[in-house]
Amino acid sequence: MFKLDFFKSKFIYLICLLFFSNLNHAQKTLRIGYVNMDYILENLDDYKTATEEYEIRLNLWKKEISEREVEIENKLKELEIQRPLLTETLYNDFKEEIDFEKEQLELYRQKRFGPNGDWVAQEKILIQPIQDEVLAAVQLIAERNKFDYVYDKSSAIVTLYSEKKYDISELVLKSILRQEKLENLEIDFTDDLIQKRRDSLRKVNELKKESLQRKRDSILKARKNKIK
Repeated sequence: MFKLDFFKSKFIYLICLLFFSNLNHAQKTLRIGYVNMDYILENLDDYKTATEEYEIRLNLWKKEISEREVEIENKLKELEIQRPLLTETLYNDFKEEIDFEKEQLELYRQKRFGPNGDWVAQEKILIQPIQDEVLAAVQLIAERNKFDYVYDKSSAIVTLYSEKKYDISELVLKSILRQEKLENLEIDFTDDLIQKRRDSLRKVNELKKESLQRKRDSILKARKNKIK
């Protein structure tokens, strides 16, 4: 569900190859690299966590809908059992209530799983930022290595052969993990500074209290001496 497809079909792939081939004769030799997006994402802890959270929410919504369907079905069965004991008017009233519940359930289903439902919004919130981070890293590595094009080997493209030296998946993954380590170090460093600042303030306050206590003791001692 979450796989990124940069090219949608073999036809587009063949057209691109023909286009690249023509350019090779007319201009410079193109450098084409590739990545395995599945491999990169599967090795990112943030992506695993986001995917798990996403699946939990989807399963929760599915469970809610399933349980509600069972409730409505049971109500309908119970109504049919009691039908001989009900007047036509009462039966129709109860049937309308059940039909209304069905309509409400369908609206809820569309809200959660419709074309523009909550599942789309949750994917954008939880997963898309990580995918965007990977794409940014791919672009950076591609520019550094002067690749003209980079395609996703795990997408719908049919790859007949590819040299390992053109696979930049590891470079992209290491770049992202390195950035995460730097960010974590910055957080740890900031937390350490905050803690040191707190410790310093606590020591200053303790010294102030000790100084104030000494002054009080001195005043009390002076008063006692006067009384004597």
